Amino acid sequence: MTIISSQGLLDFSLLESITKKPKLFAKDDGDFWQDPYISEHLLNAHLDDESDQGSRKYQDILQSVLWLCEYLKLPEDSKLLDLGCGPGLYSENFYGQGFDVTGIDFSQSSIDYAKEQAEGFPYRINYICQNYLEIDYHEEFDVITLIYGDLCVLSHTDRNLLLQKVKKALKPGGYLIFDVFTKHYFESKEPDQSWYISKEDGFWSEEEHLLLQSRYKYKKDKVRLDKYTLILKNGTVRTHNIWKHYFSLKRSISMMEKNGFSVKDYWSDLKGKAFEKNSQWIGMIAQK
Repeated sequence: MTIISSQGLLDFSLLESITKKPKLFAKDDGDFWQDPYISEHLLNAHLDDESDQGSRKYQDILQSVLWLCEYLKLPEDSKLLDLGCGPGLYSENFYGQGFDVTGIDFSQSSIDYAKEQAEGFPYRINYICQNYLEIDYHEEFDVITLIYGDLCVLSHTDRNLLLQKVKKALKPGGYLIFDVFTKHYFESKEPDQSWYISKEDGFWSEEEHLLLQSRYKYKKDKVRLDKYTLILKNGTVRTHNIWKHYFSLKRSISMMEKNGFSVKDYWSDLKGKAFEKNSQWIGMIAQK
């Protein structure tokens, strides 16, 4: 799509449409997880231990893994599937606690990095580049993890599809470990719309571009959209939508029960902190 008409003029009607609120779960201009340039920047965000934009900081990850392993007390070589594993930060630590680990992520850059790390140590972790909505396992895993809000970025349909696939993949009595945002996650004051000029090698493109950032709320559906629109010098327009569904404790439990799980326990994080009403996160273990 371009905002330059065939006469070489700006298409103001198209420019205006870019700023309008899209329909819930509207599609954008492609899967940025698979974009070679953007996925490299996402990988860097995962590995940046000074920030929690891509992944939690290493000490938080380690504390979560140690606490979860102590809580579950599963035998060594129990099989664990880490969905949305990224560069393997959780996978490596679960492996270090004796799990037989498989990690799945849609980013080739992250999977390539995870494989290199595993080969270097060596860790016998099976890493797969795949859309986890396409998994097809049958009663193979003792534990499945879906950590750092992955359930929150899916549409209602895709979320239910994934939970059914997870249930099928778990052995009887197996556990799903996950966390979700609450409404308090979004309480920081942010502008609804902003823009800036990004020079070469920005996060979204290696070309200089204008970036429009818009945030929209869908209160009835408990969803927020972070919309990023790039306008390149030649008028080309690309949009990336990041959907963020937030949950209350009641809705989290209901979601699990409707998909055939029983909730074993929940916290304000996955390190065992007692649940608080104003927590930004809900960490939960559900059982098949």
